[in-house]
Amino acid sequence: MRRTKKVGSTGWMGPRYGIRIRRRILDIDKAQRKANICPHCSTVTLWRVASGIYECQRCGTRVSSAAYVYAPPPPITRQERASTDEEAAKPARKR
Repeated sequence: MRRTKKVGSTGWMGPRYGIRIRRRILDIDKAQRKANICPHCSTVTLWRVASGIYECQRCGTRVSSAAYVYAPPPPITRQERASTDEEAAKPARKR
């Protein structure tokens, strides 16, 4: 029989700290315990190992991100990729 249907993992707090803070903590707890998409192998097997460290259970890749909730890195756009390729192709100037 479940005893914490509404309060979830914040049930240990009881009536202390106020409902707003307990709900915020509950949202953070739910978000940090869910699996995320691995940026390397694209499966939903990325789990939080420690504060800011996430590890894929399938490929073993370790990624750093935000402390509590995984924030995937922004995708590289075609324009950014072209600018980095151009910089690598240019020879160094002599002054």
